[in-house]
Amino acid sequence: MEEIKFSPLLLFKLETLVETHYNETSFGFLESSEDYVNNLIDYVYTIPSLKRKPTKNKESGAFYCKFKHNSKTTWYITFDIEDACFIIQDIINKHSANYPNFIANL
Repeated sequence: MEEIKFSPLLLFKLETLVETHYNETSFGFLESSEDYVNNLIDYVYTIPSLKRKPTKNKESGAFYCKFKHNSKTTWYITFDIEDACFIIQDIINKHSANYPNFIANL
C-alpha cells in the first residue's frame, strides 16, 4: 500500500490557503473555505492510482497530477516518489508565481 506524506511547507501553505480563500474570494463562510481545501487534500490521497506526468523542473517534485476543482480552477499537485511513498511537495494553480517553472508547456 502506498503512503502519502505532505512536506512541512505544503502543510503550512494549506492552512494559509483556507484563510486566503475565505478573506480574498467569494467564500461567505469559513466552513466553505475549509471544505474547498479539504477537497484538495482528499484528492491528494487518490494520486497513487492516477496517471502522472513529469514536471519541467524537479525542484518542487518530479511528477504532477491535475485536479480540476471546478470549471474555472485546475490545481496541480507536485510530488516525488520514494519506494512506495508519495511525498507531496506543492499544490499550485496557473495563478501561482512558480506555475510556469514547473507545469506550463508540458
